[in-house]
Amino acid sequence: MESLQSKTVVTRRSLQYRYFVSHSGESTKQHPALFFIHGFPDSAHLWVEVIAKLCDLPNQLIIPDCLGYGGTDKPKDTTLYAYKDQAADLVDILENENAKFTIIIGHDWGSALSQRTYLHYHELFSGVVLLNTAYMVPSDQPFELAAVNELSEKAWGYPQFSYWEFFTADDAPEIIDRNLERMWQVLHGDMEDWMKKLFCVPGAMRKFLLGNEEVPLKAYASRSGWKEEFMQQFKTDGFASALQMYKATALNIQSKSDLTIPRKRLVIKVPTLFIICTKDTVCLPQMMVPAKENGLVPDLKEVVIESAHWSPMEKPAEIAAHIRDFVISRFSSQ
Repeated sequence: MESLQSKTVVTRRSLQYRYFVSHSGESTKQHPALFFIHGFPDSAHLWVEVIAKLCDLPNQLIIPDCLGYGGTDKPKDTTLYAYKDQAADLVDILENENAKFTIIIGHDWGSALSQRTYLHYHELFSGVVLLNTAYMVPSDQPFELAAVNELSEKAWGYPQFSYWEFFTADDAPEIIDRNLERMWQVLHGDMEDWMKKLFCVPGAMRKFLLGNEEVPLKAYASRSGWKEEFMQQFKTDGFASALQMYKATALNIQSKSDLTIPRKRLVIKVPTLFIICTKDTVCLPQMMVPAKENGLVPDLKEVVIESAHWSPMEKPAEIAAHIRDFVISRFSSQ
């Protein structure tokens, strides 16, 4: 992120966020700011190779460390991670940069947070880009992990969120902290159906972390930079805060947050780009079907790339090209 300016802001909730911003660039109707929101378990650094291919655009670039990550505060109180409150924090960053027109771009949990930020503050956003994670339509029903896994097993043939059982366990942060090298293999191992075997089989992730099996890494995960950033972040801060979004969902903090969104505001009315990744066995493209069937994404474009879950690391050039095409074709010609 050397080409960007590092800043901090204290939000209305008295939480300090670190973010990076381009030294120049517009936030106008024709050239909206590009606001990149990372997911689990990353930081603003996730986007470094994507933005390197977009920095010639006239649009301002803004890339925060989300709550619980990087140089941003890491509160232990799970209630502070409610979608609506994190959305307010992100808006504070935009206000600090006087960004009046913005395209919000999210990956993984960052996609879910981007959706909610739009739903709460739709007047601030010109467009939405979702990587891997489809529009998860807010529900008026409480979240039940066992029921969701039962439904996904019937629908897809496997319990999609089995790994949440480990991530929400009391001993998960300690186990991961003691096995960060192995956690990197969990996230970026290069074996057939690796994500499905580790994330979607009950007990598999815990067993691997506590075992001694070794697996090869994907090419990007073996290159200098990505692993070093991961190890530095979590050796310093521990992994507990990276698991808070899972706990906030399992404890129905997010369900209560979603109830504050009026039903009439569930439509994403602005141009929306959904980047589908063919090898992601958790964030499935079929999860966009309810939003499409209910007319909640009327201006949706879908593109497909051959990638696993951590697509900004694996296929940054393709992602940047799709974002560039979306930004230029839908906004610059206005």
